[in-house]
Amino acid sequence: MTELESALKPEVRRSPDTVTRTFRIDRDVDRKMEGLSSEGRVSMNQMANKALRRYVEWEVNAEKFGTVTTSASTIRKFFDYLTIEQAKEMGSWWGENQAPGIITFWFKKFDFDTVLKALEFLGAQYGRAFTSDHAFDGRSHTLIVKHDMGLKASVFYAEAVKAAFSHLGLGTDIFVTDDQVIAISPPDPAHPLNRSYEGAADLKYPTSATSRPIPKLRKGQRTESESRDA
Repeated sequence: MTELESALKPEVRRSPDTVTRTFRIDRDVDRKMEGLSSEGRVSMNQMANKALRRYVEWEVNAEKFGTVTTSASTIRKFFDYLTIEQAKEMGSWWGENQAPGIITFWFKKFDFDTVLKALEFLGAQYGRAFTSDHAFDGRSHTLIVKHDMGLKASVFYAEAVKAAFSHLGLGTDIFVTDDQVIAISPPDPAHPLNRSYEGAADLKYPTSATSRPIPKLRKGQRTESESRDA
């Protein structure tokens, strides 16, 4: 055993949001941490804090919900065996029955902000099944989920997002391609993605009456709004 004293030593100007603790860790863990610290050029304090944060924010709750870790290639293969309709059904079931309970357990409430936080956890931060981004223009929220698991995964995520937002009383326009889902809530007919473009044929799975294909512009081609502004 060895003490993680140097790794958790406070800086000269310590943040009021931090505390100092001394841990005893196994010697082989200490050696591995030193190696990773040297290779990654990060302090042992950063690694220890990251590992502890992952444990308290993810591992404890993931164990309670029976969450298992698997590779992206395995998940991709799983989606390959589903039909589009099965992917829709499974996504809707997850968004209606699983998401509210999991999010409420994790964050003690179920609202728009905790849905976004859950996407961070399940995405790039811990689950790593996808990446997500969110923007608000003062009128509509735009949520983007990106992945590399194919159209059926997009269909699953689209239905899950739509069902979760429905629990919050939010209508949603959904745009889907093979590698991403774009959700706009509340639906906005004036949103750029809801405008018609010549040659637009990317939309695989429309889920609202106002949805239009995501445009693919040819090189040098301008959108209608750009042409009007010129």
